[in-house]
Amino acid sequence: MFPDLGSKQYEFINRIGGGGFGVVNLAIDLHTGKPVAIKSIHKNYNDRKDLIENFKREANIYLDLSHPNIVKLNAFIINNGVHLVMDYVEGRTLEDFINKETGPIPTRLCLDLLTDIISAIDYAHNKNIPIDGYEHGALHLDLKPSNVLITKSNKAMVIDYGISKGSTEKRKVREHTKMYCAPEQLDAEKDLDKRTDIYSLGLLMHQMLCGSSPYTADSNEELEGKVKYRKTKRMIDIYPAISKEFQEIVDKATQKQPDLRYQTCGEFLEDLDYLSNKSNTTL
Repeated sequence: MFPDLGSKQYEFINRIGGGGFGVVNLAIDLHTGKPVAIKSIHKNYNDRKDLIENFKREANIYLDLSHPNIVKLNAFIINNGVHLVMDYVEGRTLEDFINKETGPIPTRLCLDLLTDIISAIDYAHNKNIPIDGYEHGALHLDLKPSNVLITKSNKAMVIDYGISKGSTEKRKVREHTKMYCAPEQLDAEKDLDKRTDIYSLGLLMHQMLCGSSPYTADSNEELEGKVKYRKTKRMIDIYPAISKEFQEIVDKATQKQPDLRYQTCGEFLEDLDYLSNKSNTTL
């Protein structure tokens, strides 16, 4: 059953995604004739004020983010729940791209996709958004393969600012994905900043190059311990063709102490650009 938007502008086609609190449906915007992706809160949660506020905040963030590698918001509708009408990206998630198509992503393509992703996060980190706490940018805080879309032309698009935090906003306890979170996200007493996203970007880079998740664990407790105290799996042990320079970049991005990581996405991009331009790098 599709949600009731109180408008005949959209013709629903089918469900294309969703999670614990929301669902994403493909629809046609009858005013433009173009496909759109409509993200809605499950009707069972329409009385959850916290979720509604999260959706409203996500909508306001998207309205101020205009970047070629961030999915665009077209409309925000409140009717029998809340709904975000986004550009539809024809493609697949990075998760499916790795698991079903490429396995380890070839290094040239991997560098191009990482540049897309990190450039988008860098833009959001430095964007002045007129929301309290977001004047100096937005942190994503849920970067993972299922929150990146890969288009048919192999361009990366970042989605889902649902649990984001403003750079100067007081921290609130919000859900995160343990496999891809930074150590400080597991400690409610610690503040989060741009370097938190940088840690997650390092984990994405690891998975893109190796074709497998950065940690293995049999329980949440074991996983939390590895996130807090252990390095990621050595990439060369998984995929021997990987240059040690890629491992060095991942290691710097995923230092347990934020002061030892890249301090900005710009620094991260500089090292990727250096690798890309090295004549003796295997691409």
